[in-house]
Amino acid sequence: MIPSIGILVLTNFYINKELLAKAYSRSEQSMEVSDLYIGSIVSDMVKTLNEIQYDQTTMANLRVLWDTAEPGESAKPTKRFYASQAVVEKLNQLTLFGGKTYATILLPTGDHLTNFSTYPSDLSFIYKEAWFQDLHKLPVNHTFFFGGQPNYVPSERKQDPHIITIIRSFQLYANTPNAYIMLSKSEKQFHEIFSKYQEDQTLILLDAKGQVISGLDTQQVGTTLSDSFDLSLPRGRTSWKGQDYIYVNHSLSYGNWRMISITPLQDITRKISSKLSEIFTVQFIFFILFSIALFYILRQFTKPIVQLARMAMQVEAGNLDVRLQLKQKDEIAKLSSALNAMLDRIKQMLEQVKQEQTRKRMAELELLQAQIHPHFLFNTLNSIRLRVMMKGEREIGMIIGSLSTLLRMTINRSNEFLPLHEEVKIVSQYIKLMNFRHHEHVTFTSDLASDTLLCSIPRLTLQPLIENAYIHGLQQRSGVIAIHSWKQGEMLYLQVEDDGIGMDADKLEKLQDMLTDSLNESRLTNEKTGLNGIGLKNVFERLRIIYGDMCSMTVLSAPGQGLKWTITLPYHEGRKEEGDDV
Repeated sequence: MIPSIGILVLTNFYINKELLAKAYSRSEQSMEVSDLYIGSIVSDMVKTLNEIQYDQTTMANLRVLWDTAEPGESAKPTKRFYASQAVVEKLNQLTLFGGKTYATILLPTGDHLTNFSTYPSDLSFIYKEAWFQDLHKLPVNHTFFFGGQPNYVPSERKQDPHIITIIRSFQLYANTPNAYIMLSKSEKQFHEIFSKYQEDQTLILLDAKGQVISGLDTQQVGTTLSDSFDLSLPRGRTSWKGQDYIYVNHSLSYGNWRMISITPLQDITRKISSKLSEIFTVQFIFFILFSIALFYILRQFTKPIVQLARMAMQVEAGNLDVRLQLKQKDEIAKLSSALNAMLDRIKQMLEQVKQEQTRKRMAELELLQAQIHPHFLFNTLNSIRLRVMMKGEREIGMIIGSLSTLLRMTINRSNEFLPLHEEVKIVSQYIKLMNFRHHEHVTFTSDLASDTLLCSIPRLTLQPLIENAYIHGLQQRSGVIAIHSWKQGEMLYLQVEDDGIGMDADKLEKLQDMLTDSLNESRLTNEKTGLNGIGLKNVFERLRIIYGDMCSMTVLSAPGQGLKWTITLPYHEGRKEEGDDV
């Protein structure tokens, strides 16, 4: 019952909402079209004002009327007559098309020129109007949209009781009093625009003060719109004269004017309300019957789901031994079987986790026991180094320290990555040991870019290259081994070079083939060139495993020019595997 009532209410609500939205949209479209028509009329009036003000002949004739305003010369009346006639003829030309237009020029001398007859009275009363006095406060060349007012043309007052006026202030000479051009249109021209729309929609043109300029009801012209309409809102609903209305407020781009569309709310919903009542009645009856049948069917379908929900609550409470057996063969039964299987699997996985945790604790114990021996070895070496240095054998003590550092890095496998500067430090320790072993010493130099010092590289990447350069490049003789590093884009470049004997093209090609042919298992060698059996090929294989195709390793050489190894790796800063150091 409650859902059916809710659906009926929602249906009525959304239909009314849609009708209101369409009514709002229709009002906005009507006002946009009306805005185009009114804007066209106002634009023509402003254009006419400009043509009058900036016409040189007209302004020259107006200046003649100003200059001859004082009595004196006998020829002045003639000049004034011809000047007035020229101005009036110009006004008639400019207002010939576009509907009836009343054009008036008011000079500060009290002269007024019009394109219409002022008989039986003149327009001197305009100078005494309160609104005309306010015009003196306006700046020069200002356009004032006066809006609706009673027709000031006596002969036209009965036919066009109201007019809409636009006034332009200007000066004949600098520092002279303002003169004014007045253009007026019959309110009927605006009234005809609004009369084109449906009877249930009322369009009203308002000025900046909220006074009616034009509308379907001409008696409203000059009155103020009711405060029931909030003109600060673009649209809304209100009660006016005992009836509900919707209104849409549309601002115009001139004179701070605005249009408002008013539509009775009853007219919007009246056409469909009766139909909706009948539809709702039939829908309500069918909904009651359907609800009864649906309730019975759903009860049969939801019973297994309720049992499944209860089982889920027991599992949530921690009971993993609960199981649900359903007799029917449908999706719910399949879900129940899957849930039973999942619980069995969870129990198995929990048992496996327990066993793995037990094995992990045993492995940690064995690792702790295995670490006793490296610690014992390093502590013994450090003790020997201190004893030797205390006896004055400082060089031998430093060699033992280098050996201890190198052994520590070789035995310690917890940190797979090291900063570049630490890797170079290990290489320098290795060079010291090799120089100690052989009579001829090797000079080791490093040129590392500052932005590469903290870059992480795989541990013991450079040592096999240094060892290869020392043994095969220099052939255990004196020479120079140099390491360079730089960063380019997101890549790190490492270069190891020596000034040894180098190699010919055939040997260089075989070496390059061995490095690039990483998938040929038959050529995979297990060179024992490093302290820990890490050969050149194995170094490249390890880099390929870590970085894939993003790394490369090239070698350049020529007889008598040494070897130059270049390794390219992705730049990673601060990368380090977690683990306890030995």
